[in-house]
Amino acid sequence: MKKILFCTLAGSFCFLISCNDSGTSGSDNSQNAKNLENNRKVVKAIETGDAAVIDSFITSDAIDHQGPNGTDVKGTDSVRHMLIEMHNHVSDLKFDIIADAANGDKIFCLSTMTGTLKDGSWGLPAGTKLNEKGVDIIQFNKDGKMTEHWGFVDPNTMMKHMQEMQGGKMENKMEEKKDTSKKM
Repeated sequence: MKKILFCTLAGSFCFLISCNDSGTSGSDNSQNAKNLENNRKVVKAIETGDAAVIDSFITSDAIDHQGPNGTDVKGTDSVRHMLIEMHNHVSDLKFDIIADAANGDKIFCLSTMTGTLKDGSWGLPAGTKLNEKGVDIIQFNKDGKMTEHWGFVDPNTMMKHMQEMQGGKMENKMEEKKDTSKKM
């Protein structure tokens, strides 16, 4: 499960367009557009593993609240390392936006991350196909740099991967429990 949270972090930087609101000022729309454009650049950098681009759009005190093992990942170096590791462990890494919105310093996004695990470092066998859905919220500063991230994983996807991590043992244990209760 810890590895799945890390994997779905990818969705954290998946936002493409802002929603127009007649109640927003021109400067707000301009900031929304800037944040969304910067986010697009980070998404592409994660897909390609371009650390320099990631560094240029994350503040030095950035915090990702969806780090490995449920921890906060703090600082540019740590966040960059975590995001580059995604690229290093997943081939054909791709992010697709289902729906998103920007409002001032925050972006909200429902996205899908796909790819194939290159190795077993995430607790799943090499060759496992990923198709992860999640919702992410990213906060930006006035300069258009990412300062914080919160990610929420689709529980169906997480449960599926938990079963895969145990080699289907969860289903087998549930079946065994049913058989035992029938005998009593």
